[in-house]
Amino acid sequence: MPKAFISYARDGSHGENLAAEIQQQLQAAGFAVFRDVIGLKPGDPWFHKLDLELESSHVMVLVLSEKVRTSTWVPSEVDMAKELGIPIVPVLAEKMIRPTWIRHLQALDFCGARDWRVLLEAIGHHVGEPSPPNPLSRETGEGEREVAVLAPRPLGGRGVGVRENSVPGRYIIHNNGTVTDTQTKLMWKRCSEGQSGADCSGEPASFTWDDAMSMFGKGGSFASYNDWRMPTIEELKTLVDNSQTPTIDQTAFPDTLASWYWSSTENGASFAWYVDFYDGDGDWDNRYVVLPVRLVRSGQ
Repeated sequence: MPKAFISYARDGSHGENLAAEIQQQLQAAGFAVFRDVIGLKPGDPWFHKLDLELESSHVMVLVLSEKVRTSTWVPSEVDMAKELGIPIVPVLAEKMIRPTWIRHLQALDFCGARDWRVLLEAIGHHVGEPSPPNPLSRETGEGEREVAVLAPRPLGGRGVGVRENSVPGRYIIHNNGTVTDTQTKLMWKRCSEGQSGADCSGEPASFTWDDAMSMFGKGGSFASYNDWRMPTIEELKTLVDNSQTPTIDQTAFPDTLASWYWSSTENGASFAWYVDFYDGDGDWDNRYVVLPVRLVRSGQ
């Protein structure tokens, strides 16, 4: 049975109330749930207990309220979840400026109407569907009831989606630090920006989206070509190979981070799309987030 750890700040209001509702919905959907008011018993060594509960959890649901900004324990729980590799699903309980330590994650907005299906699908993306599900239902209209069911983990990622690619002999590796994709006809730099050599040694550099576009938007020079640029989201997602982690061919693109990589595709005035080479998903975030990049050229 998948287990969810609910992290929240006790504020006696929006955050605490939403945490209690999330607990009820997840338990009804077949999850084991830890929330401190139900999981801690008199006499428990609470700090040690929190560590043990988080270590045995499959996903963290982070309830964001204004009180979280001054909380001592919520940031610590989030840091531990990151260290353990536990996926975090942030949920806004009230309008607020999100703390810097969680801004890199897209949050669900539950400040008004609460669509439990969306939350269950977001969690299901990370941990799959509990069995047997027993979701809560809610009234929708004249005697009708809608059942919130947990969707199976999607095969193609969220957002724009990502194709699986595992084509033997697909890539041609050149001795000038480039790779040709025989399927898409695109030519890629083998290394992330900031890395070098045949084994792409060194740490990849990270850039805000605006800085990356300013530096690599078009006309970059490398290996006698002067048309290197940032890839679009559709181009970048063709590199995803879900048969391995990172989800990219490690022979063609050695030492690629299992992390987010910027594309050149904007999403409104403040956001841009990326591909996550940890799980192969495509999504978007604020343009001021710093991420690595890999450059491409048309190759024709």
